[in-house]
Amino acid sequence: MKKNFLALFGHVAIDVTMNIDFFPTKGSVAVNSLRENYGGTAGNIALIGAKLGLPFHLFSAVGLKSHERYINFLKKIGADTSHLYVDPEDMGPIGYAASDGQDQIYYFFQGPMNKPLEGRITLDQEGYEWVHFGTGLPDDYLSMSRQFEGSKIVFDPGQEINYRYNKENLGKMLEISDLAILNEGESAKAEELLGISSGKLPAYCKNLIITRGARGSTYLHEGDSYDFPATLVEKPYDTIGAGDAFRAGFYFALWKDSSIEAAIKIGSLVSAEAIKRPFMDFDKTGEQILKQFSQ
Repeated sequence: MKKNFLALFGHVAIDVTMNIDFFPTKGSVAVNSLRENYGGTAGNIALIGAKLGLPFHLFSAVGLKSHERYINFLKKIGADTSHLYVDPEDMGPIGYAASDGQDQIYYFFQGPMNKPLEGRITLDQEGYEWVHFGTGLPDDYLSMSRQFEGSKIVFDPGQEINYRYNKENLGKMLEISDLAILNEGESAKAEELLGISSGKLPAYCKNLIITRGARGSTYLHEGDSYDFPATLVEKPYDTIGAGDAFRAGFYFALWKDSSIEAAIKIGSLVSAEAIKRPFMDFDKTGEQILKQFSQ
C-alpha cells in the first residue's frame, strides 16, 4: 500500500503585530496600527505547500475561538486540515508582537499546543514517507516517533530549541532523525546544549542542512559539505516566513523525486518568490516553480 507523502507537525499560529511609539514602563500606550497574520512554522509550510500542490497531512492543535477563520483559509487554498485537533473552548496559539520600529517585545500564548498531540490526533494507517517534527513538545515527538517506523524523520525545532530542549532530549531527537534543519543560531545553540565544540554538530546528525538567510545554505552529509547560494531578491517585501517557504519548496521537490541537493535549490527559489509580496499572497504553482528552476 502506497504511503502518504508528508506528516507535518508544528504550530499553526496567529501573529498579532502592534506598532507603538515607545515602550511604557507602566500605564498604557497608544497602538498606532494593528496587523493580524496567519503564521506558525507548520501553518506557513502548509500555506506555501498547498499552493504548490504538495500533498501533506497537517498535525497541530488550535483553539476554535481564535482560529476558525484561519482553518477556513487553509481549507480554501486546499490544505488538508482533517488531522488538526480543534479545541472548541480554547484559544491559541497566538503571538503578540509590540514594535517601536527599533526594538520588539514578543509574547506567545501556546494554548492547545502546550499539551501533547499524542492521543488527540489520528495518524493514517498507510504511514508516511516523510515526517516533519517542527515546533512542539520534544517528549511528545519522541514518543510519537515510535509510530513512524519506515518513515524518514526531519528534525526542525526552530527557535524553540532555545527553551524546550536540553542535552538529553536534543540528543535523542537527533539520533532518531534522518535529517536536521537548523539556522546558524540554532546550530550554535545545539552545540552549546550538547557540550561540543563549534563545527562538531554534523557528527550527531545523519544529514544536516544549515540555513544562512541571504548567504544561502550548507548541506552536510557523511563528512562532506556542500554550499548552496540563496536566490537573491533585490527588494524583498518582507523576509518573515522565508525559512518556512524554503521547507515547503524543499518537500515539494522531494515529492517530485528530486535529490536533496536539487530540493535545496528549489527550496531557495520558492523562498525568494515568497518574500517578493505579502506571504499570504504567494501565487506560484509547483509547475511554475519547476519550469523556472529548469531555465
